[in-house]
Amino acid sequence: MTYDEFDPEDPRLDRDRVLATDADLQEVIELLLQTANHRQVWIFMLDEQQRPTGPLIPMDGYPDAPDELVGTDDLGLVPFPRVFVERAGVICEAVGGSAIVLIWERRGPEKFTADDRAWARALAHEAGEHGPRLRAQFVLHSTGLRQITPDDYV
Repeated sequence: MTYDEFDPEDPRLDRDRVLATDADLQEVIELLLQTANHRQVWIFMLDEQQRPTGPLIPMDGYPDAPDELVGTDDLGLVPFPRVFVERAGVICEAVGGSAIVLIWERRGPEKFTADDRAWARALAHEAGEHGPRLRAQFVLHSTGLRQITPDDYV
C-alpha cells in the first residue's frame, strides 16, 4: 500500500475497533505507517478495552543509546527510557489510555539490529517498573513492519 491509497474511512481504522490480538494491532499500524522514513519512535495508545485512543505521537531526537542519562526537575538524573516512560504515562492517562504500543521507526532491513533490541529491552524494563503498561513493540523498517517480542531482546 502506498500513502496515496490510504483511506481514513477504512473500517479497519474504526476507533471503536477492539485490537484484541497482536495481529489486529499490527494490521492497524501497517495501515497508518507503511515504511520507515527516518529514525523516530511512535507512541500508540489503547484504552482498557484495547481500542485506539488519543493521537499517534511521533518523537525523534532521542539518544543513540538507551543508557544515556537525562536531567529533569522531577526525576533527577536518570536514563532516558525512564523519562520517556514517565512522560508517555502522563499522556496516556490524559487521553484515557491504559496501555501504550511503541513503534521504532528506522531505515534498514527487517532484521532486528542491536539498537532495536537494546531500546526494546530498556523500554520494556522501564514500563514494567514505572508504567504505563506496554502492550507491544514493533520495528518499522524500510520494507514494512515487524513485531519485536521479549524473545527477540531478552
